[in-house]
Amino acid sequence: MDPLDITDKDRLLDMLAARRQGNARLIDEAEMAATIKKRVRGQYHIVDDLSRFIRLQWGKERRGKPIASLLFVGPPATGKTELAKAMAEYLFEDEKHMLRFDCSEFSGAEGKTRLIGTPGGYVDSDKGGQLTRPMLSNPKRLVLFDEIEKAYSGIFDLLLSMMGEGRLTEQGSGKVADFTQALIVLTSNAEHESIGKLTEQFDDQFELGNAVRSVLKDAKTFRPEIISRIDQVYVFKPLKGIVNAEIAALKIAKSAEEYGVQIEHIDAEIVYQIMELGDATNDARELTRFVDAKLGELLLSAREQGLERVRIGLGDDGKPFMDVAD
Repeated sequence: MDPLDITDKDRLLDMLAARRQGNARLIDEAEMAATIKKRVRGQYHIVDDLSRFIRLQWGKERRGKPIASLLFVGPPATGKTELAKAMAEYLFEDEKHMLRFDCSEFSGAEGKTRLIGTPGGYVDSDKGGQLTRPMLSNPKRLVLFDEIEKAYSGIFDLLLSMMGEGRLTEQGSGKVADFTQALIVLTSNAEHESIGKLTEQFDDQFELGNAVRSVLKDAKTFRPEIISRIDQVYVFKPLKGIVNAEIAALKIAKSAEEYGVQIEHIDAEIVYQIMELGDATNDARELTRFVDAKLGELLLSAREQGLERVRIGLGDDGKPFMDVAD
């Protein structure tokens, strides 16, 4: 069956049931890659290899550490966080099952306490940590540490325990959070110029990963024991040309979905205008804001009129307009 074909309901239900069982981890590699590529553009070289690696790790019957500990490196706004979200949605059936921590907010000593909770006897010790408490309630998650190089050094001590032993003790309660059913993803922009040059020297993902480890170790970006616990390293390439237009189109469709509207057709010039705004800021993450600014009024108007499917064109005055789709 084609990996995108979801009409075989019996097969689909069997796959979902198998994924919910702790002793029957089955991943359809082709389906995973195809699904993620719908969201993540321009990094197909990563998605294919990653899907294969996750299928192998997911299939292990017993493990004493996370399903996988991954490092995503490369320039800002190249899809590192988006890939993590897409993985969480596919593997754990809902993007909400991802815990995301912006490490620029955990640059001080208090960051460690925020993650694992306040020691017993102190104020709020019963509330637990922002990392441990959710993991205690549901250990099947993707845990993302964005821009990990900005984190307080004590955070890396927690990573050693999580990535090495698959467990972390919450202060205050003394309960042990299990990470053996989770994926750990670290993202980093560090040394991305030097790392980018390596992509021109190595085609093999394994060899490239080893070269990146050496660069990060020599630059003392991460402690050697952290690097040794990373299972796979993936290098993201800068996004260019038509890929940016595809990402702009995805953001437009996502924004319309949030308003409860489906865009049947949109003038290509509008897509390119939004793409150019993103290019000007050199940050694809800004695209959502640009989409809302340019199309938000039209999409809200469509919802208020009870329209589910619309066409968006560009008028002679340079402003978008909306028609009801056939």
